[in-house]
Amino acid sequence: MAITATVTRGFTFATGVDVTAASLNQLGEPTVTINEGNVNITGGTISGLSSPIAIADGGTASTSASGARTALGLGTIATQASNAVALTGGTISGTIMTLKSYDVAGVPSASPAGQMIYVTDGNAGAATVAVSDGSAWKVVALGATIST
Repeated sequence: MAITATVTRGFTFATGVDVTAASLNQLGEPTVTINEGNVNITGGTISGLSSPIAIADGGTASTSASGARTALGLGTIATQASNAVALTGGTISGTIMTLKSYDVAGVPSASPAGQMIYVTDGNAGAATVAVSDGSAWKVVALGATIST
């Protein structure tokens, strides 16, 4: 496919003329603008853009990672590590939550308050859910087995 390339020094290669390294070298360090609808780039890098690529053109319309997340509608959860997700506000629904399981001898520190764990022998030897108050683990009464 022949292209028309306009070089900033005002020279235009005619349609059908191959743009080669040798012909470009004769012009020094030109900047080339390719005026085609679809261009395939098969190597090298694109650099020196004077403005961000618009979202409509497949870009993020931003020059920073945080700006790109905002432009694309991604919140901070999109970049959290899977082993350290912190949720502040919002709702978790539509999923079964599995609590980490411990025996009484291996429960972690009760600080900070508000943690929940499953203790295999924490209610006089019976399994229970426990909630921390910041200084101790408190038994949550499980009650009777559910039935239909």
